[in-house]
Amino acid sequence: MKKKVISALLASTMIVSLVACGSTGGDSSDTNSKSSGTTASSTAGGDEAKDTSSDSGSGDAAGSGDWVAAADEADDAVPGENDDRAFAKFDHVVEVHYGYQIDPKDTTLPDGDSVDNNQYTRYLLDNYNIKVVCDWTAGNASDFQQKVSLAIASASLPDAVVAPTRNYLVQAARADLLADLWPEFNQYASKQVKEIIETTEGRAINNATVDGTFCALPNISVDTDGVYLYFIRQDWLDKLGLEAPRTWDEMVKVAEAFVTQDPDGNGEDDTIGILGPSNSDHMNAIGGNQYGLDPLFSSFQSYPQYWLQGKDGTVEYGSIQPETRDALEKISELYTNKLIDPEMLVRSDSKEPLLAGKVGIFFGPWWSGYTVADATLAGAADWRAYFTPLSEDGNYYTHMAEPTTQYVVASKACKNPEAAFKIINYLIKNQQKWVDEGIATTELVTSDFYPLFNTYDNADEIEVSYDVLTKYLAGETTMDDVDFSTHNLLKSDMEAVKKLKKEPYDDFSLDKWNLDSDIAKNNLPRLVAILVGDAPSVNEKYVPVYNAYNGQTETMETKWANLKKMEEETFSKIVMGKADISEFDTFVKNWKSQGGDQILKEINDELSK
Repeated sequence: MKKKVISALLASTMIVSLVACGSTGGDSSDTNSKSSGTTASSTAGGDEAKDTSSDSGSGDAAGSGDWVAAADEADDAVPGENDDRAFAKFDHVVEVHYGYQIDPKDTTLPDGDSVDNNQYTRYLLDNYNIKVVCDWTAGNASDFQQKVSLAIASASLPDAVVAPTRNYLVQAARADLLADLWPEFNQYASKQVKEIIETTEGRAINNATVDGTFCALPNISVDTDGVYLYFIRQDWLDKLGLEAPRTWDEMVKVAEAFVTQDPDGNGEDDTIGILGPSNSDHMNAIGGNQYGLDPLFSSFQSYPQYWLQGKDGTVEYGSIQPETRDALEKISELYTNKLIDPEMLVRSDSKEPLLAGKVGIFFGPWWSGYTVADATLAGAADWRAYFTPLSEDGNYYTHMAEPTTQYVVASKACKNPEAAFKIINYLIKNQQKWVDEGIATTELVTSDFYPLFNTYDNADEIEVSYDVLTKYLAGETTMDDVDFSTHNLLKSDMEAVKKLKKEPYDDFSLDKWNLDSDIAKNNLPRLVAILVGDAPSVNEKYVPVYNAYNGQTETMETKWANLKKMEEETFSKIVMGKADISEFDTFVKNWKSQGGDQILKEINDELSK
């Protein structure tokens, strides 16, 4: 089975692990992003995004982004001062029992090895006296989640768990199953772990806090994974003598030209102006949909499926705001005029026309460079990324990714919760070393067999990578100047970029890369994704909008699925011309009366505690 070495590409590729700790005795003793600098949430019905505190990002946050300062008040709390404890070996063997998600057909382990006896587990035993024991395996994410859910429902949660979503974390916490991990975090999390978490400016800590209790070690997601960009064919622009659009009207003009002026030169009326999502996806990008129309919505300061905190602190639902009505009406015009893919929400795979060279514009995060890798390597399409279309006030508004997606928790019955922290400490300290030494290979990677594996990237990882790579190309920094310990792929990126990039080094046009190099296939897609895809996030200003709630209320448990279905169906009908824009008003009324108002009350009551 073909696999990739440790990657910060997508949180959705993480392996989820279930862990139980047992013991034979007691224990021995400035971002580079040029964002606006504001955390913006749209007021309900307002015209501008408003500043909020760093409380946004969690519905159950205990406190504040000043978590480091709060920690300083406790014993042994200063981040990084106690790595002697973080990496101290137990004075006896401590067993860690866990369940694991692994493909039953996976045959990559050497003969004689198993999920609880392999190179990684042996390192943990040798260096920490931590013996991992796999009690069960699950073949896929769904099966794993079901087992975790049953463990919570039956109050039989193992000693430590990687909760696959925040909902599992909240359920376990409110069932009184979880321990307060703040003391262990202060004393046993390594300097690297704390510094990585600190890059979220408190948001990850808030997301790992339920009803005032810090009950999980959160993984950290890359901020720009949630920043949706406007990708456009530069070669088509050049052929038609057009400039890259920045406003809505300019975008309409370009999309129309892409549809009507045969930019691919085949003499056929077969090109798509703006690509849309497939039939299995949403209108916007919540849930990982790469081709959601988010920049079109956000140009109206509309954020469907986001909980928005207004200036007065009250949370409203983005999908029912007047701005969303305005956005839907304008997007419907694009569809009616055939500027958006006529088969949007109908075709089974939106990637097919994109890879076939029939698309001029699509929306996605910085890593979309991977998606179009084959066309890039073949020199067939020159994709560029922009913040477009701008809002009427000249700003670019964008929703941000959740700071964390999975959580290491410990049950109240766990005798040695610090063991989980030490397992993570060891992973983060050594994963780059394992890649360099060939211990982690394309066939045997840490994400497959390392216990409690989770993705821990700096929130500003990609901005840092862009900054370092551009300075390296310009001769302004060297590899000796870079600390690779928390930037797992940056070393290999720097080694490859000088071999693949032609002069001038500040021009990232497709013809300025060595496409024929023997290392292009493995390295060029990532380098293009960073240096082209992340360029707007670094070089232009944007207003970040954070989700103000990430929990589940009582009413949501029973009514959210129907409300969500009603929303998606209504929005699709409006955009595709099957319903008048007045249908939006009916939707809002029904959404409120069928549970939405009660959900909003529950959320605001919860946040006011």
